[in-house]
Amino acid sequence: MKYHALALALTLISTLTFAQGRGPAVEDFVGIEVQHPEEVSPIGTEALFNLEKDMLAVDKQKNADSIKPNTIDNFTWNITAVFGVSILLGLPLMSWLAAMHHMRKKAHVQSASNIEVLENYRKEREAKKRETFKKVS
Repeated sequence: MKYHALALALTLISTLTFAQGRGPAVEDFVGIEVQHPEEVSPIGTEALFNLEKDMLAVDKQKNADSIKPNTIDNFTWNITAVFGVSILLGLPLMSWLAAMHHMRKKAHVQSASNIEVLENYRKEREAKKRETFKKVS
């Protein structure tokens, strides 16, 4: 119970420390802010881009990708995925089989010891019968 109370106290303290470190989402300000529009650069100083070259490079890359499909990687990925899923689904089955094997082994050892105890009991009982049964002569 002490550990539960300690865990609860630590949780509350940690959340309070995080809450104190945070500030408001919007800071307060006093007065009116004046927004100055940014100045526009003069005409003719902009950098020009030739997008046609970029589009040709993209088209070449698409054509190169479509020519040789990557079937080996897809096949490897499929085998890996099937292997991983089968391991995940097989783990409960393997643990159940291991537990059953252990229980059978334990039961076999106990039954063997019980047989020895039963044989000793029978021998003792036969010895008592012989002692109590006296022949009349």
